[in-house]
Amino acid sequence: MEMKQQHYAILKRLQHGASSLKRFTDKDGEVGNQGFHYLRYLNDLQNFGYALEIGDVWHITGFGVAKLAEQKPRIAKERVAAGTTTETYDGADLKQSGIREGAFDFLQYPSKFGDNLVFPRNQGTTA
Repeated sequence: MEMKQQHYAILKRLQHGASSLKRFTDKDGEVGNQGFHYLRYLNDLQNFGYALEIGDVWHITGFGVAKLAEQKPRIAKERVAAGTTTETYDGADLKQSGIREGAFDFLQYPSKFGDNLVFPRNQGTTA
């Protein structure tokens, strides 16, 4: 049997304790058709001897524990860096700059809040 990631995820959950099918969906209530998928994977695990249903509760078997133990962690062969620059980043691209001439001329004039004219902070006083 080729184990899929969902099979391993279910075995890991069962390793921490027995669980009912209802707890696999959302722990308190039933969720549409998600239970169908969990049931399919649980039945796969039971057919190959990795899990066992006793009553309405699913348990992991010794073969399931052994299967988890033989699983090797998946490690990428080569790490790929997204950037290719080597110089130190100074953040100049985040500084506020007027791309076109006169882009920030509005800061010279006050805004009207109620009956008050208010200049932008550090630009002047209330008129």
